[in-house]
Amino acid sequence: MQSNSHIVVSDLHKNQETFTVDEMVALADQRLNIQDRVPSVEGEAFDLKSWYQNWNNQGKQRTAEEPTHVRVEAIDEFQALIPWIQVDQALFLYAQEGQPLKKGYPIRLYVPDGSSECLNVKSIVKVWFLNDPALGEEATYGFKNKVTLDELKFKK
Repeated sequence: MQSNSHIVVSDLHKNQETFTVDEMVALADQRLNIQDRVPSVEGEAFDLKSWYQNWNNQGKQRTAEEPTHVRVEAIDEFQALIPWIQVDQALFLYAQEGQPLKKGYPIRLYVPDGSSECLNVKSIVKVWFLNDPALGEEATYGFKNKVTLDELKFKK
């Protein structure tokens, strides 16, 4: 666990911003026990949609339109794309037993009522709020495929 981990957040209307876990939690007005939405998990969490609204309402660049999707990327390059209509109950887990996460640090996303049942992405370092209806109505997830041309070449 690194105490200096940051989460990068961006959308089309605001430039990207970088947050510590504490800064994200401070911006969240809807904090709850994660067991209220995900009974098999313990810890402290904050609601994704209300966090987005608070973030969107701060500063000069506000937008009235809601995103169509949220995309998250983990430190290991696992990423998930979730339609906004599926994140009504989504939340970010940020602490367990009053301590930063040991597994899944810095924050972990749970989407308990989406098309993938309970999508759960650990070690999130990037969050994008997107506005593109063409991205579809189903959640997608998997590892980014970053293979360079040199890596594809056979080496003797």
